[in-house]
Amino acid sequence: MAAAQAKRIQANCKIIWGADCDYNLEIETDDHVNYTCHVQKDFGDSYGPPLTMTSLCRTSEVAWAELDRMLGLWATQVKRGTPMTKDERLEIFGGPRGEHKKLLNTFMEYEERMGAKPT
Repeated sequence: MAAAQAKRIQANCKIIWGADCDYNLEIETDDHVNYTCHVQKDFGDSYGPPLTMTSLCRTSEVAWAELDRMLGLWATQVKRGTPMTKDERLEIFGGPRGEHKKLLNTFMEYEERMGAKPT
């Protein structure tokens, strides 16, 4: 991950979850076939639970770019100060090319029918 990208991701984490700490950015792979990035609060001597993660990506570069994309959109929404819309949730969490939007939309519609409120 490039230094500028790391700074941008850290800045967006602080906008989304607060500037009270740093954030641990991790990438995981299954034998270098698929990659996923996740974010945790870094408390100095321990990490918090995962706050968000990407879907599976083909390369580490694609995974970092996806995390950067997701957090950039999410930070923009947080700065706006209004609740996240369904379309924004689909755009942020629907994958880099929107490949997961249909599945995510189906799940969100199911939650709506069941009376669940988005978090």
